[in-house]
Amino acid sequence: MSSQQQLAQLLDGSLSPARDVQAQCEAQLTALLRAPGFALQLCELLFTSGPSPAQKQLACLLLKKLVNAYWVAGGAAGDEDDSAAAAASSDGYVVHDDEKRQVKHALVVALQERLELFAESKLQTALCLVITAIFERDWPDQWTEILPVVLQLVAGQDKLRIEFAVRFLSLAGGHFSSDSCCDLVALVFPHLQRVYVAADEFPAGLRSRIVRIVQSNLLMVGMEAQVGNDSARRLLQGNLAEWIGLFLAQLAAPAHVVKDYAVKIQVLAALNSFVKEWPKDMADVLPQVLPQVYALLAGGVAAYERDVVLNAAEEADGYDSDSDGALIGHSAMVVAAFEFLRGTVHAPTKKTRQLVLAGLSDFVFVMIAYMQISTHQMATWQDDPNKYVADEDDDSLSYNVRNAATDLLAELEAVLGRKAVVAALDAAQKRLHAASGSSGSWRVQEAALLVVGSLAAPTLAALAKNAAEVAQLLDLNAFLQTLFQVMNAANQEIYLRARALWCASRLAKGMSEEMLGAFLQVALSGLEQSQMLPVRMYACRAIGAVVKQDAARAQVQAAGAVVVARLIHLAQLATDETLHIVLETLVVVLQDAAHVGLDTADAVVACFLHHWGQNLNDPLIAELIDGAFGALLELDSLEIVAKLHAQVLPVLRGMLLQSREDLDAAGRGVTTAGSAITILKTLLRHSFVSSTTATRSSEDAVTRQLGAQVIQLVFEPLVAILLAVEDEKVLNAGAECLKWLVMFAVEPLAAYTTAGGGGSGIDATMRVAAKLLLPSLHDSCAICVGGLITQLLLKLGAALPAATVQSILTAVSARLATAELPSLVQSLCLVFARLVHSHGREILVVLEQLPAPAGTAAPNMLVFVFATWIEKQSEFYGLYCIKVTTSALLAVAAWNDPRINEITVVGSEADAPAGSAAADDGAAAGVRTRSRAKNAPGANQKQHVTVHFLTKLFVVVAKTLSQLSDEEEEWESSDDDDELSDDDGDEHAAPAGGASSSIFAPSEQFEQLSDRLDDAAGGADAVNNDFEETEDEFEAHFDPLNDIELKETIPQALQLLTSNNDLLQAVLPELTSADKELLASVSALSA
Repeated sequence: MSSQQQLAQLLDGSLSPARDVQAQCEAQLTALLRAPGFALQLCELLFTSGPSPAQKQLACLLLKKLVNAYWVAGGAAGDEDDSAAAAASSDGYVVHDDEKRQVKHALVVALQERLELFAESKLQTALCLVITAIFERDWPDQWTEILPVVLQLVAGQDKLRIEFAVRFLSLAGGHFSSDSCCDLVALVFPHLQRVYVAADEFPAGLRSRIVRIVQSNLLMVGMEAQVGNDSARRLLQGNLAEWIGLFLAQLAAPAHVVKDYAVKIQVLAALNSFVKEWPKDMADVLPQVLPQVYALLAGGVAAYERDVVLNAAEEADGYDSDSDGALIGHSAMVVAAFEFLRGTVHAPTKKTRQLVLAGLSDFVFVMIAYMQISTHQMATWQDDPNKYVADEDDDSLSYNVRNAATDLLAELEAVLGRKAVVAALDAAQKRLHAASGSSGSWRVQEAALLVVGSLAAPTLAALAKNAAEVAQLLDLNAFLQTLFQVMNAANQEIYLRARALWCASRLAKGMSEEMLGAFLQVALSGLEQSQMLPVRMYACRAIGAVVKQDAARAQVQAAGAVVVARLIHLAQLATDETLHIVLETLVVVLQDAAHVGLDTADAVVACFLHHWGQNLNDPLIAELIDGAFGALLELDSLEIVAKLHAQVLPVLRGMLLQSREDLDAAGRGVTTAGSAITILKTLLRHSFVSSTTATRSSEDAVTRQLGAQVIQLVFEPLVAILLAVEDEKVLNAGAECLKWLVMFAVEPLAAYTTAGGGGSGIDATMRVAAKLLLPSLHDSCAICVGGLITQLLLKLGAALPAATVQSILTAVSARLATAELPSLVQSLCLVFARLVHSHGREILVVLEQLPAPAGTAAPNMLVFVFATWIEKQSEFYGLYCIKVTTSALLAVAAWNDPRINEITVVGSEADAPAGSAAADDGAAAGVRTRSRAKNAPGANQKQHVTVHFLTKLFVVVAKTLSQLSDEEEEWESSDDDDELSDDDGDEHAAPAGGASSSIFAPSEQFEQLSDRLDDAAGGADAVNNDFEETEDEFEAHFDPLNDIELKETIPQALQLLTSNNDLLQAVLPELTSADKELLASVSALSA
């Protein structure tokens, strides 16, 4: 058997349906890729007439794989598709130069003499990919012959050769350099133009590829022209206008078959890229281009309605692709036209935007016709009503003509402002009036309402400012009355009624109190079981919109029981696509409720527990449960609290016990435990807040009873989980649960005896705390240990043996010495801050007697703790934490204790030598607070002075005060900007960064310190900042220290400290110029 026959057998075997045969043959072929001569053997098989098309296609694939992996040394690097060959190339095999020359010669000869063997389109593409792979690596230096052959093919008259040459140029276009593109354009474009205009002789796919070649090459020539290449500039001028003329003629040509749209789509993409690349040059051409694009859309409406909107079948090849992956079909062409307009409106020329505005109303009028719901969509939604919400909801990920149109509307409004709103409303009103007398025009009406609702926010903003041009187009009260009539009309099409509900909910902010009441009744009727799901889903959205309006609050609260009952029933029918919407609305209603009956609360809890059990891995469901249970518990009803505990705690116990058994089963136990402990945390913090608010005493018997109930049911399963896992979500949430139990149920906890004689609940809690303090545990798992330790010491400090307290402090300081995450450092420093507040100067004596952590240079724990704390203080975040730690440091400073005053730490950046560039920059920079210095270049190379504790304290608290003042100024400035903003502007600029460096505000809105850390540490810490901010809010609720006003406390403390002349004389010499400037500015702020 010859080698060619053996190769043919291996190729057939790799295509075999028998998996064992297929795997064996594929392994042999993969091994042969490294065999000398195999590339040439593949070429021999390709260029003979015997092999089947399947064998040739597979041979091309193998040859391409071989080229990618072994043509040059390291050739497989970064080639994701050839991972197997990349792994095999570790032996350093590279195809020999002689074999390369023979392969390339064989390919050139095949192009000249054997191309008939590749008449099939797929085979042409496969061979082109092989040639392109070699071309990428060897052209121009080592394969000069290939391009003249390709140019000869495209210059000839043979259609097969022309088609192959165009296919190659399309695939290889990205490998031409900008300078070689100029030569290519001069040589090839005349032939491409000859082929392109012969529309009747060549297929649409070929002409589409020509457009792509022209687009990519003209863009590269343009790059050369922009850097001063005169010949490139002349070449561009000589070709651009001519090709744009050809493109516009293509847009005007009728589409006889689906594939004709492929050329139009590629033309629109090319024109779009030209506008983006040369906006000023194209501004002179756009007066001819835009009308042609508008005419393309206007002229295609009838065909679109016939073939797409009213056709029960799915659009033929609507989102299919040709062999190069280009989208084709009428719908795809419409989307491409919308994308062209999006690109055009962003052109930074006033002339272009005025041109867009001039025809915008007519354009939107036509666009509405393309936004109609199709018969095929209706059939799909009828089979699965939840698919309607998945396709049509505001957060839909589906991309179709309707969603592309609404995206375009948002873009037009963002760039053109109120003028775009006026044009769109004008078009929508014309459509609504034209369709009002026709019973069969509901699709157009629905699409027009989609336009109005999409622009609801800017429309209401304009009406609030009495914008006459908007008010003339939209009488809001009359329009809403019409919507209500549509919603209530049982004979109207279901999707029109649903859209009317949606549109009205978007306009709810502009409703009067009376109208909100009427809308609420319409929405309630939309939630009835007899309504179809699309109507009920948008009725659900409508309820959520009404709840947000203060004027409707009393009415919503009065109908609360009915609303909740209907939402619960709707949740029973929901699927994955719609469940979140229903539960989210239910949470919003509960959070706004002034009263909820016991039966209603019982039904709500049962509903959420049911869906939680079915969606344990859904973080949004867990978040919604947190909101729902929190809302119920915050009603200050002890009956609801007790009822909720009775329902939820047994479920949590069962989940914790089950998860402990499942911990070894592929992580399922951790997931279940994490979800259960998160809900337990919600239950505890809200319950204790509710009980203490209702009884006005944290020591009340009701609070202790709640705590005892929790301890009895879930404490031991909780501790068992915490001692068994090292999952950060589980450990952090579990530490918070234990903290709340220590805070409010310490007596039942101390009285509780664990099973098996394991000691009291306090002993078990101590074991968990000891685990969290282990240096071997990752920082991210111990973020919340500081709060737990603090409560243990505050609640039990007097009852604990001195040795136990000392061991706790030793463990905390040892963990502080190894902590790297800023959030863990902050958590541990808070322990000592709270001890300063609770024990006063006594804490200094205790810390002085204890040794410093191993590996540190401090003589004792006192020096280590306060040196570490004051150096890290400026990195703390969260206003509550800043209040606790800053006030504690000021109290320590007021003691004027020599043990503290003698501590030395790293201070500010040293002053640069006089006359240096750094000194000049520093003089111009002003006060270097964190918000001003966070992006300073070369910060890590700065030299820092060594200063005493009090000097560092002066600077730290001054920066805190300055930062707080900056925050207030930013908020006031933001408010002023909002008041002065002009909605009628032609441009709207978005903030570039979107992040602030605030240390006081919630982490959801502001950049945290962890965002500026390296990726390895920052990722884990960023997850926990959001977590801690929420916890701080609850803990601050019970802490009198939260009432501290830093803007008053800091100046008073600084004034007291500076009144001590000896202290002042010790501090002043250690201050840098920047420190002095900072303190001076703070003094001015205080004054």
